[in-house]
Amino acid sequence: MKKLRPLIFLPFAIFVISLLYFTGCSFIDDFINDTLTGNAGDTLWTYQLQDAGFHISSSPLAIGPDGTIYFAAGGGGWNSTDWEPQRIFALNKSDGSLKWKSEQLETWHINSYIVIGDDGTIYVSSATKLYSINPNNGSFNWVWEVPQTLPNGTGSDVYTYGELGPIALASDGSIITKTSGSGSYSRALYNISTSGNINWYYFIYSTPAGTPISVGNNGTIYIFDFTNSNNMYCIRAINPDNGELIWETTANIMEYANNIVIANNGDIIAFVAQDSLARIDYSNHQITWKINVDSHKNKFIDNNGNLIVFNQYTGSSLYNTSNGNLVNNSLTLPHDLLIDDNNQLYGVISDWSPHLSVTDISGNIQWESAMNINGGTIALSSDKVVYFISDNNIFALQADGALAHSGWPKFSHDNRNTFNATKW
Repeated sequence: MKKLRPLIFLPFAIFVISLLYFTGCSFIDDFINDTLTGNAGDTLWTYQLQDAGFHISSSPLAIGPDGTIYFAAGGGGWNSTDWEPQRIFALNKSDGSLKWKSEQLETWHINSYIVIGDDGTIYVSSATKLYSINPNNGSFNWVWEVPQTLPNGTGSDVYTYGELGPIALASDGSIITKTSGSGSYSRALYNISTSGNINWYYFIYSTPAGTPISVGNNGTIYIFDFTNSNNMYCIRAINPDNGELIWETTANIMEYANNIVIANNGDIIAFVAQDSLARIDYSNHQITWKINVDSHKNKFIDNNGNLIVFNQYTGSSLYNTSNGNLVNNSLTLPHDLLIDDNNQLYGVISDWSPHLSVTDISGNIQWESAMNINGGTIALSSDKVVYFISDNNIFALQADGALAHSGWPKFSHDNRNTFNATKW
C-alpha cells in the first residue's frame, strides 16, 4: 500500500482545518445532530414552573389542535399560607416556553380534565363553575355557574347549587358536565352550549365524583348513576339532543377506577356487577357477553380490538372485545396508560418507582425513562412526542409512535380529553 506523502497531505489538512474554523464547525454540528438525536427517550425540552408557591396539578395534560400543551397549577392547599386558585398554563410545543397563563379559577383545585373543543377552546370545571378559555391568550370567554334552583317538572323548583365534576365534549361540540360533589342538593347532568347557555338538563341521583362521562359513536351520552327504584347503581344512556333517558341497566361503580369504553361499533363495555364485565348493545342495552373479571380498574381498547384490564395483584389481562374471550393474562403492563399507533403502551409499571415505561402488548419493555413521573399525566402527540409531569416540571421526550386513532387508547380517549369516541 502506498504511503500518503506529507507534502501532499499537509495542504489538504490546512484546507480542512481552515474550512471548519471559518464555518464555525457547522459541518461537525450537523453531523452530530443528525446522528445523535431522534432516539426514543431523548429529552427534547423541560419546563420548570417558575411561580413561587405554585404546584402543578396531577390532572392529565391536554394537547390542542396546534400542538399546544395545557396543564393546571395553583398555590398551596387547604392548610397552606400561600393559597392561590388554579390557573391554566399553555406551553409552546417547539421548546416548552410559556405562551400564557389564564386568569384565576375559583379554587385551588380543578374538578375535571382539561378538555379542548373542536375550535381549540379550553374547558375546565372548578368548584361550581365551568370555564371557557381563549386558546390565544388565556382570557375567559365566559364562565357558567351551576344554577341555584331549577324546575323539577312538578310545578316547583328544587335547590341545585353544588360542585361540578367531570366534563366531556358532545358530538356537536357542546359541553356535558354534571354535579356530583357532597352536600344536600339535587344533582343534574347539564348540556352547555359553546356560548355558555344551558341547552338542557337531566336530574340524576348520587354518583361518585370521579366517575367519567362517555360519549358514543352516535352521540349518546353514558353516565353512571344511582337508581332509587332498587337502590342499585346503573348506567344511563341519555339522548344528546334533549337530555331524555334512552335506557338504563344495572352497573357497578368504583370511584376514580371505573370508566365506560366504546367498542368500534358503538357498543359499550363496563362493569355491571362486582366481578362481572360486560359488553352492552348500544341500541337496546342487551348484554352481548359477560365475563368474570376480578378488577375494577380502568379499561382500554388497543389497535387490534383487545380490551386491556389492569389488575395490580395478578397482572393485566387482554380480552377479545367481540366475544369476551381471554387473549392473554398475568401480563406486566403499565397502568395509567395510553396506547400508540404501534400498539405500544406508555405508563407506569411500579408505584414504588414511578417512571415512564414503554412496553409491547405482551409486557416486554421497549424503552424507559429514569425520571419519576406523576402517574396518569401522560400525553402523546401526533408528531411522536410524549409529555408528562414530574414534580413541578413538564418533560417532552422523543417517542417512537403517535397516539393511536382507533379503539379507546387512553382514559379520556384522546389528547383533547373529550371522552368522545368520535373525537381525536
